[in-house]
Amino acid sequence: MNMSKKNKVVDFFVGTPAYNNDKDYAAFASFTAPLNMFFLICLVLHAIYLLVFSYFRITTMQAFEIISVVLYAVFVIMLKYFKGSWLSCILFMVFELFLHQICSVNLFGLQSGFQYLMIPLIFMTALIGNKGKLMKYVRNVIIFVASVTFIWLVVYFNNKSPLYSLPYAVNVGLLIINVTISFIVTAIYTARIFSSVDNKRSELDISVDEKIAAIERMQNQIIISFANIIEARDGSTGKHVKRTTDYVEALVNELKRNGDYDDILTERYMHDTMISAPLHDIGKIKVPDAILQKPGRLTKEEFETIKNHTINGKLIIEKSMADIEDEEFLKVAKSVALYHHECWDGSGYPYGIEGDAIPLCARIMTIADYFDALSAKRVYKASMPTSEVFENIKEQRGKKFDPIVTDAFLRIRDQIDEIAKANAD
Repeated sequence: MNMSKKNKVVDFFVGTPAYNNDKDYAAFASFTAPLNMFFLICLVLHAIYLLVFSYFRITTMQAFEIISVVLYAVFVIMLKYFKGSWLSCILFMVFELFLHQICSVNLFGLQSGFQYLMIPLIFMTALIGNKGKLMKYVRNVIIFVASVTFIWLVVYFNNKSPLYSLPYAVNVGLLIINVTISFIVTAIYTARIFSSVDNKRSELDISVDEKIAAIERMQNQIIISFANIIEARDGSTGKHVKRTTDYVEALVNELKRNGDYDDILTERYMHDTMISAPLHDIGKIKVPDAILQKPGRLTKEEFETIKNHTINGKLIIEKSMADIEDEEFLKVAKSVALYHHECWDGSGYPYGIEGDAIPLCARIMTIADYFDALSAKRVYKASMPTSEVFENIKEQRGKKFDPIVTDAFLRIRDQIDEIAKANAD
């Protein structure tokens, strides 16, 4: 047999169905490929039985094996060349199970074909996920128990004379062949099913992760764009949002590195704080342009209007993101918007709360926003050198700012300076 013919034979036995490249049937094909091989081996096995019964001229079993061979051939052709569904595969497996039960009674004289229920049980373990040692352990235990039970039931129930007379050696030989091939086929089939299902799970996990990441990037970009539009109303540029977000990220990472507030700064909390940073001034959308763009000093009434942007920001996030099911993110985002002008000593607004009563995410946002407000040029003021801003922040330690957060911010002043220079207006 030349190589091309050999490859065709191998492909026929273990290759994927003809429609495997059809993406709509990819999942189905990954299941039918090993199932097709399973039926092919059963076809060969029952063809051997047919030859044996033909040789011994046992007409009843000849007829039974002819039916078996024809049915297996139909299964193979249908699985190999016709698009189907999971339902057809399940029906094939159920029918094949009953075929084996009939075979067990008539071929070997077994009292029951119950042992063959262990085979689909092994197949079904493919539905158990492969993530984590516990799941793998459970899967392996089920396979082991099912295999041992299969052998024990075959031996235990092999105590009844068959409906025909075959030489003892031939009967035992057929029994050994049947059990051995059943185990080999089951092992190969199960391995291929596990491989197909596990690969499909991995592909789906990767696909879902990629889509979630893409959606998150899109959402973040929308948030940043929206924040830039709002900041532009008071003469700021989009660089303010970029700078303050980068300051927050650098500060959060430094706090984590130093072990500060380790009980609060989980990976999730850090992520939500960084994502929420662009939303800190979202409430300014309700402040009139005349106040936001006023070059001179604000009146008391005008300042009160400005102060309300914190409460308005919290309400806007609450209403506009009401359908978002991520409660943790919403809690952080609302806290950043509402409390980022509160002070450690209670002198801030809108509520004048102090110390640890101010959420950590807001305390982090406070110092980042303050640094940028002083170091950047606005319509109503000139920029201040960063060296002076750092000194100012140092003086406000324990007053306006959380001492621990202040120390962390001052430790990374070189990094903060680099961010400020890289994103200068």
